[in-house]
Amino acid sequence: MTVFQIFIRPASEADRPFLDSLNDRLIQEAVAPGLTRADFAAFQRRYTKSALDTPSSPATTLVATDGGGKRLGYVHLESTEDSLSGTTAGYVSILAVTAEAEGKGAATKLMEEAESWARAQGYRFLLLDVFGSNATARRFYRNKGYETDSSRMRRPID
Repeated sequence: MTVFQIFIRPASEADRPFLDSLNDRLIQEAVAPGLTRADFAAFQRRYTKSALDTPSSPATTLVATDGGGKRLGYVHLESTEDSLSGTTAGYVSILAVTAEAEGKGAATKLMEEAESWARAQGYRFLLLDVFGSNATARRFYRNKGYETDSSRMRRPID
């Protein structure tokens, strides 16, 4: 197993093609009744564009790189209203790593930075959404101490 030395830095406009290139990774395990792969791909393109082009404030995008500057992944963070606590919370809008970086600590390092960002903003909670079918991401988040507080269900109507 190759061990990466991981650095975190703010994203720049030059990173945008890399950020967009991870859209397929974000929907790799996504399935839902009545939706096709094309539906998920279109959703992810729209979602990424909206999140990165018009984020809520405050927001930040952080990129993980190896010692040589090779991009490994990124996290996009925003503020959101947490209806359960009645407070503003941090929100992990997007977390994605390359296939090469998966399992090598890049996502963990990005989430550590996400939690530091949320703490610095004075938030009590850091929230995120994950596709119900994404077993890899759900396991990763559970291992980091995240718990499900709600779940969306879907049924196609003929």
